[in-house]
Amino acid sequence: MTPEASPLHIGTVPYCNAWPLTHFLTRELPGVIVSEWVPSDMRLRLMAHHLDLALMPIAELMNLPYGKIVSDCCIGCRGAVWSVRLISKVPIERIKTISLDPASRTSVALCEVMLRHFFDISPEKYKLAPNKPLDACKTDAMVVIGDRALAYEPIDRWKYRVDLGGLWREKTGLPFVFAAWIACSPRAWEHPGLVRALKTARDYGVASIDSILDVKEDAGVKFPASRERLAAYLSEAVHYTIGDEERQAIQAFFDLAVLYGLAKYRTVSEFVD
Repeated sequence: MTPEASPLHIGTVPYCNAWPLTHFLTRELPGVIVSEWVPSDMRLRLMAHHLDLALMPIAELMNLPYGKIVSDCCIGCRGAVWSVRLISKVPIERIKTISLDPASRTSVALCEVMLRHFFDISPEKYKLAPNKPLDACKTDAMVVIGDRALAYEPIDRWKYRVDLGGLWREKTGLPFVFAAWIACSPRAWEHPGLVRALKTARDYGVASIDSILDVKEDAGVKFPASRERLAAYLSEAVHYTIGDEERQAIQAFFDLAVLYGLAKYRTVSEFVD
């Protein structure tokens, strides 16, 4: 089989907020090979062409020597997102130490640029342990993301709780894009029908959240929150389409990342849509 005829290899994230984008992928792209990876693992796999396309943190695009956003599909928000939370024992302006989840560089970078740009602080950073109870965290603050954030109910000493999607909206007036479909080669950029298939899978997924949850429940998937809360999260808190405001938001985020030395290669984003 020639490379051109071989199936696409697509990477996605092991979080429930990806389900509306991925549940119908194999139906819309017959033969595609889909695998799950922690977000921070996908950049090198894309660069090495072990993956043709990846649903990955938007911040990774700034540190790819080449790469494009494929389609207008995303994991984003237009206000509070519920699953990216800054939780602190002290007011934000007094944070001296912070633990960050390295799984998503976008959430880490978003927190860093907002703390530096809007609060003029740069706390000492630590890695948030993936397998230790969050209540045992020793730093002043922590950023908790994804399913772990949805499942976590902080104890009383974590009295300051900030939704980073909501804070970004408050400070900039813009939505935010956490992740998008990203590719690093013409094999994906020029693939006939790929953009249409991604959009169609997204549209079916967004319209079928209850059905998707039925399938997951029947398969024994453990939900990070009650089914009612999870359905509300997927249908109300997460936004799945990149429009004009989302493009402005990506550029605003990139500009701040460049300002604070977090972008290696990219200062603007490119789209295949």
